[in-house]
Amino acid sequence: MISLAQAFNDHSAVFFILAAISVVIVGISKSGFGAGLGVLSLPLMASQSSIHEALAILLPLLIAIDLVGLRRFLKNADWRILKLVLLPAAFGMLLGYLFFSVITPKILSLSIGIFTLLFLIQNLVMSRLNLQEAKPFPWLGRLMGGVSGFTSFVAHIGGPPITIYMLREKVAPMVYTSTLGIFFTVINFGKLLPYAHLDLLNFNQLATSILLLPLVPVGVYLGFYLAIKISAKWYYIVVQFFLLVASIKLIADGLLA
Repeated sequence: MISLAQAFNDHSAVFFILAAISVVIVGISKSGFGAGLGVLSLPLMASQSSIHEALAILLPLLIAIDLVGLRRFLKNADWRILKLVLLPAAFGMLLGYLFFSVITPKILSLSIGIFTLLFLIQNLVMSRLNLQEAKPFPWLGRLMGGVSGFTSFVAHIGGPPITIYMLREKVAPMVYTSTLGIFFTVINFGKLLPYAHLDLLNFNQLATSILLLPLVPVGVYLGFYLAIKISAKWYYIVVQFFLLVASIKLIADGLLA
């Protein structure tokens, strides 16, 4: 049976404060406005619980966040991009399932952090040189889709890889937001059965997720509001800033954990 009172009593006040911040952060990042910021959510929650418990508590909340914006996502998504990245993402998730017990969070964080930082440096150099880049080759979308599926499965940090590809596509902010929204809706629903098979999900963790559920719309609609109100130029400057913050955080986690 699901006991909300037991779930509440099983965790400290500090846990719920950090978990609440995590949920709002994820909601904002789902809008695309704080892309990369979402990688902070798992470490925040895991600082007061085990990494596996944090993964399990966050998954239903991630799905709820996806569903809040789903209607808007369906209306504005770029289906050409989704057709390109979803199949590789499914393959990446399969690899994540197969290697779940082998890949440590430390190795994963360091690898993704370095990869993301190198992309940002390359992007800065290209903009300073005022070079006109062609649209990225389809292989880049497939590669980033696969990497995102893998990293999302093992640590809920699929944002930075797919953001690298989406930034190069230079679509409108709402299209950007909606495309990523559909992408992660598919991925997060795809995690349910594998997570259950890996014994990551149980009723106590679901009860904890339910306690945090009222915070889901807060971050999502705040992110949507910012995506609408801010110009495309500043929108992408902010996206890259948070991606830089995320890369530094991931590298620090990998080196110091």
